[in-house]
Amino acid sequence: MVFRLKLRAKVVADILPQFNLGTDLLQFVKEFKYLGHKITDNLTDNADIQREVRNLFVRTNILRRRFYKCSMAVKCIFLKLTVYIRYRSVEYI
Repeated sequence: MVFRLKLRAKVVADILPQFNLGTDLLQFVKEFKYLGHKITDNLTDNADIQREVRNLFVRTNILRRRFYKCSMAVKCIFLKLTVYIRYRSVEYI
């Protein structure tokens, strides 16, 4: 996978050469995943950040649906335990 050139003013030819890796032909792409993160052709990770935000909203809605019948005291205890598990500190409790 190879990105297209960003600055068209610096292009010296309209047709770019084919890139080979061994016997495989590399393709020009707009985005690809590298180590689980999306990288776009303008070398930003905005698409990956949007994906992470969507996943966060999905997980939050799942928790909300599971605990909507619980009292506020139980929800507070659950939040404190979650923070404690994440940060391993008693000062948050």
